[in-house]
Amino acid sequence: MNKAIKIAFGLSLAFVLLYSCKKDEASVPDFGYNFSPEQVGKYIVYDVDSFYYNDFTDQVDSFKFQIKEKIESFYYDNENRKTMRIERYVRSFNDTVPYASLPWILKDVWSANKTTTTFEKVEENVRFIKLAFPVKEEQVWNGNTQNTIGDWQYKYEFIDRPRTVAGITFDSVLQVTQLDDKLSNLIKHQYYIEWYARNVGMIYKKVIDVESQPGNPIPPNFFQIPIMQRVTSGIQYIMTYNTSGIE
Repeated sequence: MNKAIKIAFGLSLAFVLLYSCKKDEASVPDFGYNFSPEQVGKYIVYDVDSFYYNDFTDQVDSFKFQIKEKIESFYYDNENRKTMRIERYVRSFNDTVPYASLPWILKDVWSANKTTTTFEKVEENVRFIKLAFPVKEEQVWNGNTQNTIGDWQYKYEFIDRPRTVAGITFDSVLQVTQLDDKLSNLIKHQYYIEWYARNVGMIYKKVIDVESQPGNPIPPNFFQIPIMQRVTSGIQYIMTYNTSGIE
């Protein structure tokens, strides 16, 4: 084999190898696993605003505080699954003292499992299937398969869209709509959603679960008034991303 042929053969081989590598890289499917990072020490701090509509006092009680969720460690559960231990700390709002000057107090411990097909989180001893893999728009699954709450058809409303939360812009965000029956009932409104950002985790959560009982007799034009303007009982709960990092 003369020198020219050797050079041509070498260039051809290099091109084939390079093309093959690029093709392999391009063919790797994106399952969306990085919407739920699992690194020990990773934490997210949320600002929380909650409202409780007290049907006994006819008043609205409001609560403002911060929650820090931290992946403290991993262990194997009784099914031999790798499990995240999530420690949750709280500090309550004080209008005379900034949050940064207040101590974190351990509130409770949750856990989570990430499998090839799901991200499951145990909140107050109730297991929810938060995410389904691979992520794709319009995908639907029962997020309550592992609990007794009932059949809620979770759905990816959108995927990889930019969203701004508390002045911070995240490039790739998905929304899980867990429950939305605001159009189906004139005396009850339930709306549960969560946003997840790639390489960050959950950045926003909104819960509305309220009722509006008209009493007897029913006031005139009662059902013409938007339900959120005539709530008699229930809760509103909003968690908003504040900051995150590794400890």
